[in-house]
Amino acid sequence: MRKAGFLLLALVIMIASGLGLVLASPSTVAADDASTTGEDGLRPDRIRVSSKYPAVTGPADTSFVFQLELLYQLTDIEPGMEHADLGRLQSRVFDLELTGPDGWQVFTAESSWRLDRRISSIRLLALGVPTTLVVVAYAPWWDNLEPGEYPIDLTVRTSDGALEESINMKAVVTAWYGMEATTTTGRLNAKTTGGNPAVFDVVVVNTGSDVMDKVSITSSRPSGIANEQWVVRFEPDAIRELAPGDEQQIRVSVTPPEKTISGDYYLTLDFRGDPTVSDYPPSLEMRVSVETKPQWVAIGMLIVVLCVAGLMYSFYTLRQR
Repeated sequence: MRKAGFLLLALVIMIASGLGLVLASPSTVAADDASTTGEDGLRPDRIRVSSKYPAVTGPADTSFVFQLELLYQLTDIEPGMEHADLGRLQSRVFDLELTGPDGWQVFTAESSWRLDRRISSIRLLALGVPTTLVVVAYAPWWDNLEPGEYPIDLTVRTSDGALEESINMKAVVTAWYGMEATTTTGRLNAKTTGGNPAVFDVVVVNTGSDVMDKVSITSSRPSGIANEQWVVRFEPDAIRELAPGDEQQIRVSVTPPEKTISGDYYLTLDFRGDPTVSDYPPSLEMRVSVETKPQWVAIGMLIVVLCVAGLMYSFYTLRQR
């Protein structure tokens, strides 16, 4: 009996000890969790900002788009518990502070295909999964922007400043070559007579962002008569070292063949740049009106007068008979 009572007492003590451990465990875990929680009730965390392509190159009239990834995560997750830790549902709101060069338009957007949805702040969950967004920059290309590197900075921070991360990007603006051409009078027609030149002036403007080393001009002329061809001359025959925003005149002389029939003829002037212009090169289509020479008009009128006089004389003579 004594032996059985001793065994029963030992069993009761073991059961009581097990219950004590079970009841003590939750309070211990709760104490551990409380020790890793900050004063604001949030667990330790961090924010990371990265870009696969922090430098984008293009001419001034292009859109500079930077793809970014924001990674918000907890820093106290035990290895192997990444997916089971419910603390990953912790969230924060981050402000997006963007700065760019003077005169540039810069903004953040949800994605490159939703640029109309511009954002200035974003709420992130501490899931440890990257969130993508884009930074877009438009350069003031109309100001003849010089080629070079232009910095763009993004700072991601919480309103209380507890978390902050920055990234530096740059838009590399390459030279843009462009030019315009027109006549000094704005008219695209000229008048002349066969064998005599029609002279007009053309002005060429460098609308690009870098120096045009050379601007040349060529023409497509109307077909000639017999062995005589139209003669087109340019003075000067090319423009050299035309700076951005500068302009220079070219005098054009168009001489039709001596026996050209009166009428309207079309002449096309084509302009080419070195380096090659980034857009379509300009061209001018001129209408050259060839008129009858004054002496031939006088001769024609004299013939008409003689014919009329002859008819009148004949009528008068026949009437007398």
